[in-house]
Amino acid sequence: MRAVVLWFRQLDAWVRRLFVLSSLIAVLGAVLVYTPTPYYVTAPGAAIDTSRLVTVENGDVHRGHLYLLVVNTQPANLFWYLYAQVDRRAVLETKEQYLGSFESYAEYLDWNRQLMTESQRTARAVAFQQLGFGEGVRSVGARVVGVLTDSPARGLLHAGDVIVAVAGEPVTGSESLRSRMAGIPGGEEVPVTVLRGGGEVTLTLPTRASQEAGREGSAVFGITIQDELEFDDDAVPVEIRSGSIFGPSAGLMFTLQIIDQLTPGGLTDLVVAGTGTIEPDGRVGRIGGVQQKVYTAEAAGADLMFVPRGNYEEAIAVATRVQVVPVDHVRDALEWLRAAGPQDG
Repeated sequence: MRAVVLWFRQLDAWVRRLFVLSSLIAVLGAVLVYTPTPYYVTAPGAAIDTSRLVTVENGDVHRGHLYLLVVNTQPANLFWYLYAQVDRRAVLETKEQYLGSFESYAEYLDWNRQLMTESQRTARAVAFQQLGFGEGVRSVGARVVGVLTDSPARGLLHAGDVIVAVAGEPVTGSESLRSRMAGIPGGEEVPVTVLRGGGEVTLTLPTRASQEAGREGSAVFGITIQDELEFDDDAVPVEIRSGSIFGPSAGLMFTLQIIDQLTPGGLTDLVVAGTGTIEPDGRVGRIGGVQQKVYTAEAAGADLMFVPRGNYEEAIAVATRVQVVPVDHVRDALEWLRAAGPQDG
């Protein structure tokens, strides 16, 4: 240690000052990066040309650009916390606000990766349907996602079961199941047909009375469900390489890129950014972080930006250069692009 001190004193004064300053900067950087906060941050991210991610067999990449928009979202360290205090484009949220019902950030990421996978299949199927290549996406039952701890059917129904009939009447989705159960008094046992392990099983399940407003007294199983979907998405081989992008909000732009590559001459020569989920029937669903995506689209020089109609007011509140176009359905975006037509030059 003594030798180090002697060596340090022998250095020129300016070298010593530079050494001390560099050490302080390193310590400060470490504090900023490694000090956690109880917040999550959402900030502007990147505009990515979907032609770099989507490859359609025998499709053509055209002159226009169709950008998906991603935001920078992560647990906020001290640096991001302080950054958000001085840059209005960055938004801080508490863990409860950001994660919702998820217990951890890892669970949140896993769920959003699943949503990305499903959005890609939906994008392919909806694109092909718009081009006349298939039937799109259809719901064929109600998939059991979870069984509540107080469910009377606990131990009889399991996550992954697909309910396809109740009391002999077909069930084609979540709303169909609710409709069938609405006419059955709570507490009655109900014959149910489920798909499980590749086969069909018939069960007689106990129920309880619903406490939900508007459905009081009707029978429920005490389960969480989602539509079981079939995708007509194999008319043309399509590869979508999403990499580290997660969540469903690129669905609209994936759909447009597939259609663009299969349309002679393409859909547009413009630089088009956009965001929005793609639903099985082609509707465009709301997303989070839309204002950060507007900032990202403007930084990328986009001519226009498609947003779900439900996000329109929030988007135009911060837009200064990009034209914001609200859409309810993928058809709205297609009609807008076709009406604008190819640009000369």
